[in-house]
Amino acid sequence: MTWIREYMENVIAEMEKVNWPSRDELISSTLVTIVATLIISGFIFLADQVIQRVLEVLYRV
Repeated sequence: MTWIREYMENVIAEMEKVNWPSRDELISSTLVTIVATLIISGFIFLADQVIQRVLEVLYRV
């Protein structure tokens, strides 16, 4: 059972070493992630629509 205590002490020691972001940094990073996700999903949507239209034209022939 001492290994559990030792493990938890190590976890706490490592958590104290972590450089946590400030609130402003966290909000900024979150916004960048959301915008990047929207841009990439929009690109994938448009590519899917183009491929769908091309395949519709090809299958009609």
